[in-house]
Amino acid sequence: MNIVIDVPDSLVGRMKRAVAAGNYDDPQEFVRTAIENQIQLEEEETSQEVRSLEEALNSVEPEAEIEASPEETKPDDSVHEQAQERQSDDAAPADRTNETTLSLARRQYDDIPTVAPPDESRLDKGPLWGQYNRIFPVKLVVRGLANALLDSSEEGLPDDPWLDFQPFQRRAARTARKIGTEIAIHDDRAGRKRGEKLAAALPTGDDPDKSMDRFETHFIGRVEHDDELTGALPHLSFVDIVRESPQQIGLTDAGQEFASLSNPLLDDGVDADTSLSQKERQFYISHVRDVREEEYTAMQKVAQAIEEGDNRPTSLTERVAYLNPEWSNSQAETIRSGLTSRMYELGLVDRSQVGQRGIAYELTAAGETFRSNDTESTQPH
Repeated sequence: MNIVIDVPDSLVGRMKRAVAAGNYDDPQEFVRTAIENQIQLEEEETSQEVRSLEEALNSVEPEAEIEASPEETKPDDSVHEQAQERQSDDAAPADRTNETTLSLARRQYDDIPTVAPPDESRLDKGPLWGQYNRIFPVKLVVRGLANALLDSSEEGLPDDPWLDFQPFQRRAARTARKIGTEIAIHDDRAGRKRGEKLAAALPTGDDPDKSMDRFETHFIGRVEHDDELTGALPHLSFVDIVRESPQQIGLTDAGQEFASLSNPLLDDGVDADTSLSQKERQFYISHVRDVREEEYTAMQKVAQAIEEGDNRPTSLTERVAYLNPEWSNSQAETIRSGLTSRMYELGLVDRSQVGQRGIAYELTAAGETFRSNDTESTQPH
């Protein structure tokens, strides 16, 4: 369908800069992404007032971030001052912003009681949804949940494997915003571009409540009216969420193991150069292979397509679309975007700029090993 709309020149200029910086394959992809994000907001927050396209384009959230042009980029001191202002704003009296944060320090988790993974009938089929575009937020939440379970008993070894869901959810989102703001400072100082930022997908947006609400929906999850689950954590079988009164959240064995692994940002400092350790990457890939076969197959498909030369967003989307003929092009684009983002964080894929307008993906050495191992595993013995 062709739709004609009027867009202010100022927004057209910003859109052109985003495309020229390699953030999008073409202007059409930019507009589709903006519309898709806006629709998602409306579906998640039905009470929210509908915004215009101009307002949507002006909003900057982690999953639709627009790089500033060189003349708009501020020096490090200004970036630090802006982050301090955001932290000060967060301290304003409000229900959400006064929540205490979770402990993220690495502890001993062997004796935490765990719960069974969620039943497959409560989960969507297929690869992870594209908006679950990073793995570090998942790590942050399972570490926080493991520590909250330890803290729920004075003895440090709770007998009950369940916590009240909503208080934990609010504390986790608040914790993610706090550490995300700190990581964002180092992203800017390190000159990381869109797609490279370690704070990506953390709730660092200018509107704290909206940003944290989105984080809760995407990376913690919730129980729908039909008892189905949304969110990256349950879909990765790291937690289960049950509709009790009140709702409860529990950590699975896999979630406990993932929480226990050392993490660069949580354990070495927010100025770390990577968001996941090598052990965490290996664990995640092995775990997905075992419990989320559709996600693992999709990663294989992406690696194969890149190896065979379909390494641009449009052609790669076409290859990903073969995974499910019922997907629309927009759905396939969202899935492809999430896959490449997660594979980038896993160190399997890298991004390079092509000309002044686009990007191309390439397999890293680890990605080539991942691809070759999968090829060998499918060969007859």
